[in-house]
Amino acid sequence: MGIVVESVSKSFSGTFALKDVSVSIEDGQFVTFLGPLGAGKTTLLRIMCGIDRPDSGRIYYDGQDVTDVAVQKRPVAMVYQQFVNYPSMTLYENIASPLRVSRRKYSKGEIEKRVHESADLLGIRQILGHYPEEVSGGQKQRAAIARALTKDAKFIFLDEPLANLDYKLREELRGELKEILRRKGGVVVYATPEAVDALSMASHVGYIENGQLWQYGALKHVYRYPQFKEVGRYFSYPTMNILPGTVEKYAKGAALVLSDDLRVDVSRIADQLDQEVYQVGIRAYNISTSKEHAEMVPFQAEVELSEELGSDTELHVRHNGQTLVVLLQEFARHEIGQKVTLYLDSTRLFLFHPHTNELVLKTFQETTATSAAQEA
Repeated sequence: MGIVVESVSKSFSGTFALKDVSVSIEDGQFVTFLGPLGAGKTTLLRIMCGIDRPDSGRIYYDGQDVTDVAVQKRPVAMVYQQFVNYPSMTLYENIASPLRVSRRKYSKGEIEKRVHESADLLGIRQILGHYPEEVSGGQKQRAAIARALTKDAKFIFLDEPLANLDYKLREELRGELKEILRRKGGVVVYATPEAVDALSMASHVGYIENGQLWQYGALKHVYRYPQFKEVGRYFSYPTMNILPGTVEKYAKGAALVLSDDLRVDVSRIADQLDQEVYQVGIRAYNISTSKEHAEMVPFQAEVELSEELGSDTELHVRHNGQTLVVLLQEFARHEIGQKVTLYLDSTRLFLFHPHTNELVLKTFQETTATSAAQEA
C-alpha cells in the first residue's frame, strides 16, 4: 500500500500553488519532489501530511481516504527546513516530546528506549543532555530528524531538511539519511530544490514547476528519459547544457550544427529528424578535455570559471557567445580567460522539440548495466 494523491489542487489568493496533481507512492519508496523555489513542493507535502487541506482532490493512506483527518490523528512525522527544537528543553526532551503527548501512553522505559535508539541512529546520544543553543546546526537538525523517527510514524515528510547546513554536513547527512530511512521502512517523501539530493537518495522522483507535476517515476527512468527540457536541465548535476541545433541534411546523411565550428554527424538518425531546429541537451560530464573515443567532436572555448570540487573540476566556459558547464572527473586547475580545446561526446545528446520542449529522441540507448548514479 502507501499514499495516493488524487487530482489535488490548491490556490492562495486566486493563484494556483498546485494544479490537478496526482501521484501514487508505494511502501518502501523514498520519493523526492524536485523543483525550483516556489514550485509547489512544500504545499504538496503539507497537504499530503494533513497540515493543509486541498481545495479539491483526495489523499489516501493505505487505501483509506484521510483528506479530512486531522494531522494529529495521522501516522505521520514532519521535518522542516528550519531547526525546529524547543529551546528550553534538552535534546533528550525534544526527541521524547512526541511520545509524551501521544494519544498512546508510553512508559518511562519505553520513551527512554525509543529516544536512545533514534539518537544512536543519528549519532547524537552523547549530547542528549545539551540544550539546542549549545550544539551545532547539524546536531540540531539531527535532533529534529531523531524526533521524527521516535514517533515510529509510517509516513515521514521532509521539507528541505538539509538546506540550512553547510556543504560538508549536507553531504554527510545525505548518506546517513538514505541508510537510516531505508532500514526504517514505510514511505519517505522529501522536497528539495537540489538535484543532487534526489540523485543520491531517492528511489523515485517527481519534478514540479508552477504547481504542476511535469514528470514522475523511478529515479533512473526520469534521469535517462526527461520528458521535457525543463526536467532534463533541472534534474542534472551540474545543470544540463541546452544549445540550439540546426539540422542540415545532405545526400548521404545529416549534421546537427551547434555553432560555426561545432558540427555533429547525426546520419544514423537522419530519418527520425523531422524538425529543422532542436534544443540540444548536453550533460556536463559528456564534455571532456580529452578525446576519449572517435565520436568525440572538438571545439574551442574560453574559461570563465574553474572550481575544484574534491576530486572533480567544474568549468564554466564560453563558446560561440554561450556559457557551457563542464564536469571533469579529475582535479585540474584552469586560469580564467584560458583558451581550451574541449571534446563533445556526440553519442550522448538529448534532442528536445523547439516549441513544446518535449523530448523527441536521444542519440544513445543505455544498457541495463548503466545507472543514473554512474551517469551522475
